[in-house]
Amino acid sequence: MTKKAYVNGEEIGEGAVTFELSRLVKFYTSHGIPEDEVKKSLPELEEKALEQAIGAKLLLMRAAQLDLPVTKADVDAEVAKVISQIGGEENYRRALAAQNLTEDGFRRELEKGARVNKLVERACAGVPDPTEEEVAAFYDAQRRAGKTGDATLVDLHDKIRDLLRHDARGRAMEAFVAELRANANVEYR
Repeated sequence: MTKKAYVNGEEIGEGAVTFELSRLVKFYTSHGIPEDEVKKSLPELEEKALEQAIGAKLLLMRAAQLDLPVTKADVDAEVAKVISQIGGEENYRRALAAQNLTEDGFRRELEKGARVNKLVERACAGVPDPTEEEVAAFYDAQRRAGKTGDATLVDLHDKIRDLLRHDARGRAMEAFVAELRANANVEYR
C-alpha cells in the first residue's frame, strides 16, 4: 500500500486495508466473478479497500460516540459464531493465544463490532429486499451477456438476491458514510 489515510488524525493501518481487500475478493469470487477478472481488478479493489477501511473507521468512531447498547448476550452470540467458524473451543483458545489476546480483550473488540453492526442495521433499516422482478431482470441481463453458463434462474436465484441486497445496502451505507465523512477530517499522505 503506497498511500496512507488518516481519519481525524488516526492512521488507517495496512492490516485494516488488507482485511477489507480480502473481504472484497472473497465476496466477488463467491458470487461467481472469475478469479482472473478479480486479479485484473486488484488496483481498483485496493483503492476500494482503502476507502472501505476509512468507512469502517468512521463507523467505529460514530458507534463509540452513540454508545449503542450491546448486551452480554450479544457478545456471547458473537463469541459462539467465532468458535463455530474456527472449529471449536480448543481452536478458539489457541487462536487467542497465538494472537496474544485475552478473552476479555477479544470480547471488548467483539463488543465494538456489535455496536457497529447495530449502527449499520440502523442505517440500512429502510432498504427493501430486491423484488422477484429485479432478480429475474438481473438474471436475464447476465444470461444475454453469456455470463450464466448452463445455470438457470432457480440455480442462481439466492446468489443474485444476495448480490442485489448487498448492492442496495452498500449504496445506503455509502450515503451514510459520506455523511460521516463530511463531518470528519480525512487526509491522504
